[in-house]
Amino acid sequence: MAKKTDKSEEKNSAKFEKRVNPHTMREALRNLKSRFATGDVRSMKEVSSEYATGMPFALGMSYETMITRYNDPRKLTLEDILNTADITSTDYETVVKVAIREAIHNHTKRDISKLLPNEGKTAK
Repeated sequence: MAKKTDKSEEKNSAKFEKRVNPHTMREALRNLKSRFATGDVRSMKEVSSEYATGMPFALGMSYETMITRYNDPRKLTLEDILNTADITSTDYETVVKVAIREAIHNHTKRDISKLLPNEGKTAK
């Protein structure tokens, strides 16, 4: 039987955190929304650096996880991308485009030639 996944609003809601300044958070999210809309966000690490204290709480992850994933967008999950779009009120495709563009730029093509038969040799 397949595992039931319940992603209710309560499970995907940020908890109150006294270290997060709500006014600073609002400004950071407004700034990111504007920058995504104008195409000014060139790197996903700009998301994590916008308000380093509050952004991990908004995204629902630890600071270390946020830095690891947003500095190398190949490690971002779909949930991370969807949450980024949600908290910045940005179209999902816009966030995906930024993440994919940067991930492709950082990606080294996977070589599987050793798993395939040699083209020049005949099989015995």
